Amino acid sequence: MSTGHLKYEIKTPTELFAMLGEGDTPALYARKHRVDVSHDIPYTGGNSVDGSVVFIDRQAYRDVMDGKIYVRGMTPSQIINAWEEHEHAEWTVLMGLNPVQTYPASHGMATASEHQFVRKLPIDVDRYETCIKAGLESVKRRFIALGDRCNPPRDLWCGPVIDDPDKDDLEIIRILKSKGVEDAHKLAKAVVNYGVGERKCRDCAMFGERDILPSLRKCDLVNGLVRKGLWCERWTPKKGNGHVR
Repeated sequence: MSTGHLKYEIKTPTELFAMLGEGDTPALYARKHRVDVSHDIPYTGGNSVDGSVVFIDRQAYRDVMDGKIYVRGMTPSQIINAWEEHEHAEWTVLMGLNPVQTYPASHGMATASEHQFVRKLPIDVDRYETCIKAGLESVKRRFIALGDRCNPPRDLWCGPVIDDPDKDDLEIIRILKSKGVEDAHKLAKAVVNYGVGERKCRDCAMFGERDILPSLRKCDLVNGLVRKGLWCERWTPKKGNGHVR
């Protein structure tokens, strides 16, 4: 599903497999998740912040099931499964303990995973992308046209639109904020240089109060989940705790 962000480099299967083997990334990838097709999603697919749900845009899902978006040689369910694989891999790579800390790199890994799924059918990935391109582009146009009338999930992870936003992304962020999507109000990890540093998120005043997953919590400032052993430039010591552990 690279059509949504063609400017990002697609990674190789070797790079993908290496990343999926890093740290706790394999455990995150193996987690069960459900698929939700009842909401409006700006880039066709997305994830909940905690990774327990893969969202597929409701109109795109209907268009696939009705044959309006189709790829010769693939069943409608296989197209949806390919999109599901992309979204789950994207969230997994970015949240896992590995060198990838920004959305563009995770998107490249996710597209590699999606293409691996398609090749195994076997379907030519260039033909696959050509067949779904118009349908994916229409999803974004529809979302923006709906504006405040759209119905996004409140727990949508917004990294794909917050990190490196273009003009359309800025409008999408405005819409998501107006609809009460929590993650849309937060900063991109790239903006705050989230990663390895001299301090730790676990000692920051903005680190969430409870684990969403082992070592991962929400942050009051930064989108998605943050890891207790990493940090960002906005790190603020907890009250009465200015030391570094």
